[in-house]
Amino acid sequence: MKIASTRQVEDLLDDLDFPASKQEIVDHAGRRGSGTRGEKALAALPLGEYGNLDEVLRSVPLDPAPDRSASERDRQRLHHRKPGLAEHMRETEPPPIEEELRDEPGDRWR
Repeated sequence: MKIASTRQVEDLLDDLDFPASKQEIVDHAGRRGSGTRGEKALAALPLGEYGNLDEVLRSVPLDPAPDRSASERDRQRLHHRKPGLAEHMRETEPPPIEEELRDEPGDRWR
């Protein structure tokens, strides 16, 4: 699971003694914040030994554009024309239903 900010992870691990293995980190986070997005992101860490909090934060999967809708993510994933361009940077057209929903209700019947 990707998260938008590492703040949750920092809060979960602020009192953990390092070095710590992935399992120790996940167990500690589970005791501090059961079911949070930060805990789920920590479960996605690569296996290994982490020497300090900075090493953990560098390994946590981050979402580069958290404000994208699910349909926009799908369009960007499927309709790319420029190889090497990051998915969240690809230009896409919004689906017609989204445009229609943005219109004022009175404008449709004129």
